[in-house]
Parts: sequence; C-alpha cells; structure tokens
Amino acid sequence: MPFSFVLTNPGLEKAVIYEVQTRFPGWRLAFSAPGFVTFKGPENSPWPVPIMAPLWGECLGKMNEAPAGADLLDLGPTGNWAVRVQTPAPWWNDPLQLSHIDLPDDAPSRAWLKIEEAITLFDLPIGAGSKVLEVGAAPGGAVWSLLNRDAFVIGVDPAAIDLRCTSHPRFRHLRKPFQELLPEEYSNVDWWLSDLNLAPGSVLSHLGRLLRSADRRPQGLVLTLKMAKPEVAVEFIEHAQRVAEWGYETQLRLLPSHNKEVVLIALKN
Repeated sequence: MPFSFVLTNPGLEKAVIYEVQTRFPGWRLAFSAPGFVTFKGPENSPWPVPIMAPLWGECLGKMNEAPAGADLLDLGPTGNWAVRVQTPAPWWNDPLQLSHIDLPDDAPSRAWLKIEEAITLFDLPIGAGSKVLEVGAAPGGAVWSLLNRDAFVIGVDPAAIDLRCTSHPRFRHLRKPFQELLPEEYSNVDWWLSDLNLAPGSVLSHLGRLLRSADRRPQGLVLTLKMAKPEVAVEFIEHAQRVAEWGYETQLRLLPSHNKEVVLIALKN
C-alpha cells in the first residue's frame, strides 16, 4: 500500500487532512504531527497534490538513512523521514521549503513578509516604476515593502496606514472601502494586490467587477485568500479557475509566512 507525505505550516494539519480526503478519495490519514502528515492510499493511485502544502510526495517511512533517489527530512521531535519529493517549481532552496526571509523589526505588519516571499519565490517583476494597487492595505506592511522597492503604490483601506507610508511621495492613500473605488482611481495600474479579511468568493466578485471597469487589465494579481475554516481549502482551485477566466495564468501557493491563507498568483496571458 503506498504512503504519501505532506509538509505544511504548523496549525494547518486539519485543513490538509480535510483537503486530501475530500479531493483524493481513497487516501486515508496514517500519521500526523505538527506540520507533517502522512496518508495511505490504494495501489497505483496518483499521489495527492494538496494546495495547503509547499512539499509533498511519496513517504518511505521513518529511518536514519534515505535510500537511493530519496531525501531525508529532519523533522526534529518527529524524527527523520525518508521521502521522494514530487513538488513542482518554483522551489525555495531550503529542503523544508522555508524562505529564510526575516520580518524586519520596523515592518508595519506581517504583510511585509508575505509580499516579499511572493515576489521572491515567483520572481515577480514588481519594482522601480511599477504602479501597484493594494486593497486592504492597512496598516501598511506590503506598502512599505513595495515603496522600498521603488514602486508607486495606491493603498485602499478605510483604516489608518503607517505614517512612513502616508508621508512617502510615491504613496497615495484612498481611505475608503475598496468596493467604492472609481475606475479613474485604479486605471493604468500594473499590479493589483489584495489581503482582505473577507471570504475569497466575495473578494473575487468585487475584484472582477472592478476589472471589467478598468481601462486595461493589470499585468498581474497577487491575492491572499483567507481560510476561515478547514473546509474552505477545497474551494481554492475553483477560485483560481475563476481568475483564469479573466485572462490570467494562475498558481496557488502556501507560503512559509502564511497562517490560514494561501496566495493566488495571476499573470496576464
């Protein structure tokens, strides 16, 4: 009987188990530890490829030396596990798929880390001269990252944003709900970012409406989709397909900095 493994962010084990058992019938939980889950499945069954995991593949078991063609994951108290990794690119250099990007002490929020990881992993061309719109920008973590990359940023949020951002000459704060944006306020923007504490379906409905009113589609979207409960994990593929219908190539990814969320990267095709 084949065994698969999933490496995820600690705290997301229930979401991974729900996703695998829902999307890949026949695969059942075998072992679970913080950030690491294994499943057993039927013979000749394709490996489950969950969204809520940056690393997955065949699990050979707990051992001190990996067989030829396998890798050994040192999971601390959980022990050493031999695996054959199936995860596609892009990859972090770290075998545990950690970014090793640290959140600066002066960052306005953890959003700084999330956008830095997304830009780095996907090699997104967001930098000098880029025009970026972020909805749900407060308190300004992602804005601060983008300003330090010499981008021009429009931040949309009724809440206050860090003074270092609002006083910056390349930043404009639209202090209102993003649903009230007017076409002239976001036309000719290169990148759209979203990190809203709303249900993903609601976010995409409003963003889709805004896109239809824009003079031109942005080059790319970086959308943080929230997961209020484990069951939402199985809906992320539908959300990605919805964005693809807008004319984008999409990819979903769980970043090391994520808690109950994933990033949806969409690049204009």
